[in-house]
Amino acid sequence: MPVITMTLGADQIDRQQKTEFIKSVTESAARITNIPEQSFIVFIEQLDCDNIGVGGLSLNEKRKLRAS
Repeated sequence: MPVITMTLGADQIDRQQKTEFIKSVTESAARITNIPEQSFIVFIEQLDCDNIGVGGLSLNEKRKLRAS
């Protein structure tokens, strides 16, 4: 049972993009590995921007600085 995981910010992709991502990576992984598509599990983990820090600041703090 192969598992594919993508982690990103909560507001980076919408529901349609998630559907497309799941379909596309499943098809590609199955083709490349010769493992049936039905065997793949895809996780999309979305993190709140207050829970992601870069350079000592949360992503929300960084966005506020850029906006000002």
